[in-house]
Order: sequence, then structure tokens, then C-alpha cells
Amino acid sequence: MIDGEDFLVFPIFFTFAQKLNMANPKNLLIAVSGGRSSALMARHIQTHPKYEFCNKLYVFCNTGMERPETFEFLKNIVDIWGIPLTMIEGDYSKQKIGYKIVDFNTADMEAKVFKEMIKHKTTYTVYKSVPNISAPYCSSNMKAKVSKALADEVFRPNNYVTAIGFRKEDMPRRITFAEIKEDKKRIFPLLTDFNPIIGLKELDEFYNNNPFKLKINSNLGNCELCWKKSQKNLVENIKYGTRFIDWFKDIEKEYNSTMFRERKSIEDLVEMAKQDTCSFKEEDSDGCVCTF
Repeated sequence: MIDGEDFLVFPIFFTFAQKLNMANPKNLLIAVSGGRSSALMARHIQTHPKYEFCNKLYVFCNTGMERPETFEFLKNIVDIWGIPLTMIEGDYSKQKIGYKIVDFNTADMEAKVFKEMIKHKTTYTVYKSVPNISAPYCSSNMKAKVSKALADEVFRPNNYVTAIGFRKEDMPRRITFAEIKEDKKRIFPLLTDFNPIIGLKELDEFYNNNPFKLKINSNLGNCELCWKKSQKNLVENIKYGTRFIDWFKDIEKEYNSTMFRERKSIEDLVEMAKQDTCSFKEEDSDGCVCTF
């Protein structure tokens, strides 16, 4: 079991941060995605003496496309672990993206905020289509800029470090130790504070001994039909059940474009899901990940 006593603390965080000339390492924006990795990271930061004297801002950015199981998991993080999670959504009423605070009762569950984000992007920039592999702006406009608006207000701009829950399987495709060493604005506790570093094996071990679990597998997490997911993953999500078939039909019609790989429409994917067997390209890897 992984608990506070099993954490391996690397060289003192503040010394490490000073060597890298980071923004103020005592102020932490902790990115909670709703998945297992970022939740474990948040728990580690909450309980370990290494971060005892840090000012901690735990943030979940809602896109309106998360599954109910994700919200149940987040609620357990708050109720059972006692993590003071701040839930926010983008405020797109002005040209500069802002934030609005929501809770488990008021959070959007119908992707209304996602539609507002697309309208904002296509109104104020040269982009006139939905987010896709050529224009991957949804994470930036629904998470990065939104959380920055909040953190800038709480800590002041450039006066905080963002904690990201990357794990072993994210290396080296998403981050390397060389990049971690040079990063002045982000920290990656699951990769620097543990020996061995945290991977799927360690996550399973931790949650098998935890009073609650995320009740969906990782393929079903994040936005239900995220365009970054492989076609195999998207078909799995459709077969499992999704609330957003009509949502995607409306968006594709309104903007005359589609989010999905190979320009497949939502109806194409629905038809694929109806087939008993369906072949997928080996290179059609799953790239669904959003970071602040």
C-alpha cells in the first residue's frame, strides 16, 4: 500500500525550485483532472510534509462532458479526503477568457460551456471550426486559460507553480526528466517524489487500499467523446453509452466540420459501434490527455 510513510522525498523542494529559478514554489496550483493519477497527486500534496507550508489551490476545470462517475469520484475526494477542491468553468462573456466557480449541484453536465467556448473561439479568432487535431484549442481554452485566470487572481501572475499528475506511462511521450529539470513553471510529483515512480501498477495498489475508487476505466474518463481518443476508444465509449451523440450532430451541422480523426462524423462512429467486429489501425493510438 502507498501511504504517507512510503513516499520517497527527493532533495528539498524549495532548494530544487530555487536552482531552477521557478516562480514562487510556495504557491501551488494543483491540477485535478478527475482521474486517478491527478487525484493521487493531490492527496500526496495534501498530506506530505514536503508541501506542508505551501499555499495550495486545488482546481478542477469542468468541460460539461465528464461522466457522472467522474463527479462521484471528485465528490469522494472532497468528502472523504477533505481536499478543498475548487470547481470552475470558463466564462466566455468577454473577449478575455475568465472563470466562474461552480459546485456539484450547479456544474454543467450537458456541455453547454463547451458550446460557449467554441462560439467564443470562432468569434474572436481566425478559427471558424470545432477543435480538432489541426486546431487543438479546447484544452487551452477550457482548462489552461480558465485555471490561469483563477490562479492569477489568487496568487498574482507568475507567482505560482502548477502541479501536473503525469505518471510513468506518460514518459517520454509527454515529458522527460530533462524537460522536468528545465521546467520553471510546473512540477510533476508522481515522477519526482516517489521511488519507484508512480505508474499504473502503483495506482492500482493505492486504490485497492483506498476507501473509494473511480468506477470507470481510464478509456471512459475525461470528456466522453474527446477527439483525442483513438477511434477504438471512441467506439468503446459509444457502446458503453454516451449523452452526446445529438450534441455532436448539432455542432457538426452548425460549424460544417467534425472533431474526429480522418474527418469521421459522429454518425460514422455510431455506425462503427453497431458492428460486431471492427478493425482499427495499429497506429491509431490513444492521445487523450489535457494539461493546464
